[in-house]
Amino acid sequence: MKRLKRLDTPEGRCYIYMIDKKKSYEEGGFILMPSVTTILSLFESKKLQELEKSMGKEALEALGQKAARKGTCMHAFLENYFICIKNGGDGDRCLMYTQKKSPDELRKEGLLDESINPGRDLFYNYMLDGYLDRVNKVVFTEKFIWSLKHKFAGTADFGYLTDLMEVIIADFKSASGIRDEETLKKYEMQLAAYVIAFEEIYNQKVTRAEVWVSHPNGIQEVKLEGAQMEERKIQFIEMAEKYHSQWDPQNIVNKYYTVAS
Repeated sequence: MKRLKRLDTPEGRCYIYMIDKKKSYEEGGFILMPSVTTILSLFESKKLQELEKSMGKEALEALGQKAARKGTCMHAFLENYFICIKNGGDGDRCLMYTQKKSPDELRKEGLLDESINPGRDLFYNYMLDGYLDRVNKVVFTEKFIWSLKHKFAGTADFGYLTDLMEVIIADFKSASGIRDEETLKKYEMQLAAYVIAFEEIYNQKVTRAEVWVSHPNGIQEVKLEGAQMEERKIQFIEMAEKYHSQWDPQNIVNKYYTVAS
């Protein structure tokens, strides 16, 4: 039985953690958990507020959708590359594999070359700057992880082992330029959530978490480890508790959940 399923709603993304598919929510058949990104919606962005005021909501949303399409394409190239690596391919072979497979998949999903080509260029940044050479062994790609203790879930982009056999969780981001401190802090909170969930599920310590932000001029990297990681974990848990204090999962189930979800 598939344990976790995603449920997208107008009120945010959440995840269904299935316990007994024969039972309803009221009978304890499943748990509904908000996504990491939904919880992080509580993180107010002054920058976005200022952009919306200057550009207008519709223009800002259109810009965001365009950026998201490029990011989707970049992620496809990365995911197919690392799937190939995980299955024993070498760097050259996996580069050829993703260059062939990713555009075909993306076009089938309705994405156009105006998004695919910039996404490919953002992927190439990781290769040219040596980031792909860091990976000794792929642990996972695009993996559902969750915390039953704190009741949240999400999809982590990537996990790998270094040459020293340290477990690293990494997340890939695309951008038009260097990200500011406000955005980087939000990224760190997202990483902290993934670390909390991974350590809870697998009872295995995560040495470090990283965000690799690809932009037209290269890579901006964020590393989270040590005392700072522990601080961000505490902050995310507090944010999750705040979200749950004002969230009504029963209402979400009544409005958006069907057996086929």
